[in-house]
Amino acid sequence: MGAHRAPLELLMELTPSQKRVVAALVLGSGAAVGKLLQKACRSARQEQKVICGGLEPKGGPAHVQHRKVAVDAVFARRLGAILKICVPGPLSAEAGLIYAQGALLVARTLLTDYVSWIEGRAGRWIIQQDFDRLMRVMAVFVGVSIPAAVVNSGLKYMQKRIKLAFMRRLTHHLHAAYTSHHAYYSASTLGGLTHADQRITEDVERFAHTVSELYSYTFKPLLDVVLFTRSLSRVMGYKRQFALYGYYMLCAQVLRATSPPLAAMTAQETALAGSFRAAHQRLVASAEEVAFNDPPAGVSEQMILNQHLFRLLRHSRLSAFQQFVQQSLDGFLVKYGATAIALLIYALPLYWRGRSALTQGSQGEITADYISSMRLLSNTSKGIGDLVLVYKRLLERIRGLSSADEEKTVRQLYMRNISSSGLLLPTSPDGGPLEPLPEPRRLEGEVVRFHRVYLSSPDGVMLVKEMSFDVQPGRSCLIMGPNGSGKSSLLRVAAGLWPLQAGEVTLPPKGELFYLSQRPYLVAGTLRDQLLYPEPPRAVWATASLATRARVEPWMKSLRMGEEELEERLSQCLECVELDYLLIRGRGWDQVQNWSETLSGGEKQRLAMARLLFHAPRYAILDECTSAVSADGEQKLYSECVKAGITMLSIGHRPALRQFHSTVVEFEGVDARYSLKELRPSDRQGLLDLEGQAP
Repeated sequence: MGAHRAPLELLMELTPSQKRVVAALVLGSGAAVGKLLQKACRSARQEQKVICGGLEPKGGPAHVQHRKVAVDAVFARRLGAILKICVPGPLSAEAGLIYAQGALLVARTLLTDYVSWIEGRAGRWIIQQDFDRLMRVMAVFVGVSIPAAVVNSGLKYMQKRIKLAFMRRLTHHLHAAYTSHHAYYSASTLGGLTHADQRITEDVERFAHTVSELYSYTFKPLLDVVLFTRSLSRVMGYKRQFALYGYYMLCAQVLRATSPPLAAMTAQETALAGSFRAAHQRLVASAEEVAFNDPPAGVSEQMILNQHLFRLLRHSRLSAFQQFVQQSLDGFLVKYGATAIALLIYALPLYWRGRSALTQGSQGEITADYISSMRLLSNTSKGIGDLVLVYKRLLERIRGLSSADEEKTVRQLYMRNISSSGLLLPTSPDGGPLEPLPEPRRLEGEVVRFHRVYLSSPDGVMLVKEMSFDVQPGRSCLIMGPNGSGKSSLLRVAAGLWPLQAGEVTLPPKGELFYLSQRPYLVAGTLRDQLLYPEPPRAVWATASLATRARVEPWMKSLRMGEEELEERLSQCLECVELDYLLIRGRGWDQVQNWSETLSGGEKQRLAMARLLFHAPRYAILDECTSAVSADGEQKLYSECVKAGITMLSIGHRPALRQFHSTVVEFEGVDARYSLKELRPSDRQGLLDLEGQAP
C-alpha cells in the first residue's frame, strides 16, 4: 500500500510553488501533445484529399462529397423522405416492427431498473450477513433474468427484421426508379452515377443497418435517462444529477468541435473501394485485349491495381489514426471522466451525512443505495454518452444526405453529356444568328420520321443540322459515314436515350419498334429466355406478383401462343440465323449456360437477330448489329429481316448492306453535312435483284 501512496505523499510534501511548477509542466506537456496530435490529424486530412483527388472530375456529381456535411435541415428533410419510403404508413408491417421494438426497449429499461434495485438489496444483505434474505433476492434475480434474456435477444432479432424490411422497401423503390426512363443508361453510359451497383446493394444495406440501429441508439438512451433519473432522485435528488448532465453537455460541445470529418472520410473510403473493385472489373472485361499486349501489359495492370490498393490502404490508415485520436478523447471525457464525476457527485455528500436526509441510514442501507446508484449512474452515463455521440454516428454512417444540391447535380449531368440548345444555334458567315431552331418534339405515328433535327457531340461540336428524312414501311434506311460523324448519336436520340435538342422525331409505338446494338445483351436464363427477351425469364415470371405481371403482360407475345406453337416458332427463328445446332449441343430449350462466355461474338449477334425475328416488329433500329458476322452470314440475316417484313433503320459500313435497303443517309463528317440517296422503290426489290444474281 505504501508503494502505491509514495507518489501522492511526495506530491503532498512539495511546497505550493513547487506544486504550481508541476501543474504547469503537466498542463504544458498536455497542451504540446494536443498540438502535435492536432497537427498530425490536419496533415492526415490533407493527405487524404490528395489521395482522393483523382476519383472524380472536378464539378462532377461526386464532387459534392468534399463539401462539409452536417446534420442540418437538408439532412433532416432527406432522411425524412427516405424513412417515408421505408415506413409507408402507421399501420404498415414496418411500423408494426418499430412498435414491437419500442415495447421491447421499454421493457428492457424497466428490467434494468429493477435488476439494479435487486443488486443493491443483495449487497445490503451481504454486508448485514442475512443469508435467508440474500437467497430470496437471488431467487428473484434468477426469475427476472429469464425475461431479461428474452428481451435482449428480442431486441437484436427485431433490429434484424427492421433492417431487412427497410432493405426490401428501399431496394424495390430504387429498382423501380433505376429501371424507369432509361435511368440505368444515364447512370452508366452518361456517367450520372458512379458505381451504381455498389450504391443499390452495399450502400442500401449499410443505410438500412444504420437506420435500424438509430432507433435503439436514440429512443433507448433517452428512455434510460428519463427513467433512471427518476429512480436516482430517491437517493441523490435532481440537483446533483443535473450537474452530471451539465458535464455531458460540455463534453458534447468539445467532441463536436474536435470531431474529424467522419462522413467525408467514409464517403472517400467507399469511393476508393469502388474504384479498386472497378479496376479489377475492367481487367476482367478487357482480359483478352490485355493478354494480346502482355508483356508488358500484365505488369502495367499489376501496377495499376497495386496503386488502387495502396490508395485505399493508406486512406484507411489515416482514417484509423484520426479515429484513434477522437476515440481516445471520447473515452476519456465520456467514459472515464463521467465515471469520476459521477462518483464524486455521489460520494461527497456522504462526508456530510447530517446535511442531507438522502444520505442517512445504516451501513447496509448505504451499501444498497451505493450499488443501485452506481449501476443506474453507469447506465445513465452510457445513455447520455450515446445521445452525445449520436451526432457522430449519423455523420459517420449516413452520408450524402446533406449539402448536396440535387437539382444542380441533375443539371450538371445534362450539361456535361448533352449540349445545351444555345450551343446548337447556327450562325451566319458574319457571326449573326439565323432563324431560331425548331422546338424539340417527339411524336408517335405510323412511320419513322426526322424533321429538321440537329445533333451535336457532348463537347458542343455540331454533327449534323437540318436533317430531314422518312423511313416508310417496307423502305429501310441505311446510315453510313466515318467514325464520330453522328450515326450512333442519331439512333440514341431516336431511341430516347439522349434528349432531342431541336427538330421533330416521329416513331411508331414501343411495341412496334425493336433495337439491336453491336454488343447483344444476353439475359441470365435458358436458351428460350434468350429469344423471348425483353420478356422476363420464365423463372422470374413464375415468382412475380400479379401486379407486376399485369404491367408486363401486354408486351408478352409468347403468352398468346401454346407451348408447342411457341417452340416451333422459336426453332424456325434459330434456323433462319443458322443457330439450330444450339438445341442439339445443349439440353433443349431449358438449358442454362453462361451465354456471354459460351457463345462467340458472331453467335451472340445471330442470337440477337433470332430474337428480332421472333418478335417481328414493324420497325427495327440496328446499330452495327452484324459487325462480328461474316459477309455471307450478314446477307443471310438481313435477307430474313426483309422476308419477315421488318423495316430497318441500320448503321453499317459494308457496301453489300445497300442491297437490303431502299435509301442511304450518309454523314459526311464535315461542316455538319449529310446526303440522302434513293436506291430502289422497296426492300423486296433489292432482295429479288440479289436472288436473280445468284447462280
